[in-house]
Amino acid sequence: MYGCNGILLRVNLTTQRVTAEALSQATVRQYLGGRGLAAYLLCRELPAGIDALGPENKLILAAGLLTGTPVPTGNRLLVAAKSPLTGIWGDSTVGGFIGGKLKAASVDAVVIEGRAASPVYLWIHDGQAELRPADSLWGLETGPARAAILEGTEKGASVAVVGPAAENGVRYAAIMADQRFAAGRAGMGAVMASKRVKGVAISGKGQPLIAEPKGLQELSGAILREFRDAAPTAALSGYGTWLALRGLMNIGLLPLHNFRGGDFPDSQRLDSQAMTDAILKDRETCRKCSIVCRPVVETEGPPVVSSDYGGPEFETVAALGSLLDNFEPAVIAKANELCNRYGMDTISTGVCIAWAMECTGRGIDPSTALRPGLGQPIAFGDGPAILGLIEDIAMRRGLGDLLADGVRAAARRVGQGSEAWALEVKGLELPMHDPRGKKGQGISFATAPRGADHMQAVHDEGFQLGGPYPELGLTDAMDRLSVEGKPRLVKITQDFVGTLADSLGLCKLPMLSWRALTPTRVTELVRLTTGWDVTLDELLTTGERIFNLCRLFNIREGVSRADDRLPARLAEPLPTGKSQGQTFDGPTLENALNEYYALRGWDQGGIPEPATIARLGLDWAAATLSETRA
Repeated sequence: MYGCNGILLRVNLTTQRVTAEALSQATVRQYLGGRGLAAYLLCRELPAGIDALGPENKLILAAGLLTGTPVPTGNRLLVAAKSPLTGIWGDSTVGGFIGGKLKAASVDAVVIEGRAASPVYLWIHDGQAELRPADSLWGLETGPARAAILEGTEKGASVAVVGPAAENGVRYAAIMADQRFAAGRAGMGAVMASKRVKGVAISGKGQPLIAEPKGLQELSGAILREFRDAAPTAALSGYGTWLALRGLMNIGLLPLHNFRGGDFPDSQRLDSQAMTDAILKDRETCRKCSIVCRPVVETEGPPVVSSDYGGPEFETVAALGSLLDNFEPAVIAKANELCNRYGMDTISTGVCIAWAMECTGRGIDPSTALRPGLGQPIAFGDGPAILGLIEDIAMRRGLGDLLADGVRAAARRVGQGSEAWALEVKGLELPMHDPRGKKGQGISFATAPRGADHMQAVHDEGFQLGGPYPELGLTDAMDRLSVEGKPRLVKITQDFVGTLADSLGLCKLPMLSWRALTPTRVTELVRLTTGWDVTLDELLTTGERIFNLCRLFNIREGVSRADDRLPARLAEPLPTGKSQGQTFDGPTLENALNEYYALRGWDQGGIPEPATIARLGLDWAAATLSETRA
């Protein structure tokens, strides 16, 4: 088989047995890899209604179809399970080098099931795998745990580990790969730790066979040069994702004060150049990428920040910075380091802290939900308190114990109206993009499989000057403040960028508007890699199939139209700036959902119609849904 190894490893922790299974070419073509393969496996193998932190849950590590090949940015590994944070579909992708290492080890995916009697780590190398004791590693932060595993394996291995946050059951705990790359969202680290797996080390010297190696090398080389030289991606080499800081400031949408505003003068202290001047030490890249967008930061203090844990991307700068009225680059960098050391999603961490800050500002002590008189007020902009609370969350101390379960659970427990300022969709904390000023993102947040997900659809700003995807039928300019045409835009780009990228193993940055990985080029990269007579229409249908499969998983877990909603805060008008007065209220969303559901071939309850299920070949998944409902 071209492009992949056709091998799945099944790791049964209860029996301590590792076995290899063959993947058929038909399965690979229908579901690709990454999210598609993970959805196929979880929908087939997970009973509905299980405890996400129980031994019945399964953790899937799945490389994308193009991961480990010469394809530019073919480096992503997807981790999936039922989410302990949301109770529905959960996944997170990680870049760097670990995905390529898995393919080089002659493996495409790993299914981790059951629960070990005592801590272990998994060592995968050149087609072999073994479980090793990890009792001495339990309790270590991610950096020391990685170093210890490397000592017991080999120097060039990639290592993904969980930290104390996952071991303590923080429901948005991350898995940290090679210390600087996070599979952050939806609590995949908590699932790994619940199975008593401290980490996975991977090494290999193989490489997938390529159907047309010369043609693939030529096209890949041209794309990599365009990454380096063309303006849309060249700017990322200078500032990385910090570019979004300036862009969102310019339109009044950098989230401030728990999304109560998007325009504030002090936010200029977080401008991309200001951040560069204050904390940047270096930039690094992922496998097969010439963009070099990832920041490595360092400060001499206070606070002292180590470069060992990389640096904060845009989402982290906003979530642990502007959202909390914290405009100190060094404090943001330290907050990011702590999250990486303990292994926690920075977006969820920031949103939970912002909720607690707003509670304090409104005279509510959320600590009383744990124990009357405990008392831990935290004010917006209090840097030392932010850093202290991150540690408390990881260790489940005091107020941190409440926040460790996520903002939805915390607000439900505290009550007193605090649900109104809990920024989440389906239990997943809101990313740092305000749908009031980019309406397509609001529709995507409401409908994406894992909840509020900024990486599922292309953002509205990319369509302001014209249609960047003529191959997808998206040819017209669209106002970011308009809902008109957005359900169609969201549906199409969810299938292409959101779903296909996660299944092919590609970085989404060069697939966004006006960038080098166009739909036509992606199709040609798949054809040259696999030898399939694939068309763009087939790939889009595959993306649609996988998206619907994740929807069926969620319906089985109780999701309905009532859950396709946005936080109450977004019905409040933005008070100032270039997006002043903008809202995204319930009636607006309901109208958009009517159109979106029709485009998806779903009924008005948000369930795929029988004709849609049949067209996409998902009758088997619909049958499991029927059994669950019976």
